[in-house]
Amino acid sequence: MDVRRRKRIKRRIKRDWSAVFEEFHQSGLSIKKFCQAKEMAQSLFYLRRKDYDDIATPGKPTLRSSDFIQLKSAAMPRPSASIVFPDHIELSVHNDCDKELLVAIISQLKGSPC
Repeated sequence: MDVRRRKRIKRRIKRDWSAVFEEFHQSGLSIKKFCQAKEMAQSLFYLRRKDYDDIATPGKPTLRSSDFIQLKSAAMPRPSASIVFPDHIELSVHNDCDKELLVAIISQLKGSPC
C-alpha cells in the first residue's frame, strides 16, 4: 500500500484539545455528528473530554471509588407473632412489645375487654 494513500492520523497535544472542545460547543452538533465530521473516534472524544475537564477545573472535587464506603442496611426485625382478626385486620408484634399496650389494642379491636 502506498504510504501517501494512508489516512494520516492527526495527533493532538493537550492544548489542541481545548480548541477542539471549543469548536464542538460552538458547532451545536451532537458528539456523534461532530466526531464523524472530524473523522475522530467517539471513544477518543469522551476520553479526552474527561482529561480536559480534570485539567480545566483543577479545584473541582472529583469522586473516586475510594471516596465511597460500603454501607450495610440495618435489618428490620421481623414480627414474632401475627394475629389476624375475623374482619381481616392483622396485628403483628415483636417480642419486646409492651404487653399492656398489646392487651389494650386487642381489646379495642375485638370490641370486648381481655
